[in-house]
Amino acid sequence: MPESTLTPLAAFFAKQNSTVRSRSTSEGVRLAATDGPFSAGPDDGPPVSGPTLALIMAMAGRPAFCDDLTGPGVDVIRSRC
Repeated sequence: MPESTLTPLAAFFAKQNSTVRSRSTSEGVRLAATDGPFSAGPDDGPPVSGPTLALIMAMAGRPAFCDDLTGPGVDVIRSRC
C-alpha cells in the first residue's frame, strides 16, 4: 500500500479507539515508522519502530506483526494485543 494511504490510517489508529482499541494498545509508547513520516506518542515513551503497516496492524491487535517491530516498547504493545 502507498505511504499516502498508510500514514493517515496510522495517525487515525494512534488517536482513536473506534472498532479496535488501537489508541489504548499504543498508549504511552513512541511509535515511529521506518518507511515513512508517521510518528506518534510521547517523546519520552519507550520507542517502537518498524514499517507503517506493521505499526497499524499491531495497534489493531494483531500480535504477529509485533515480530516486524523493534524497540523496548514492543513488549508493551504485545502485552495489550
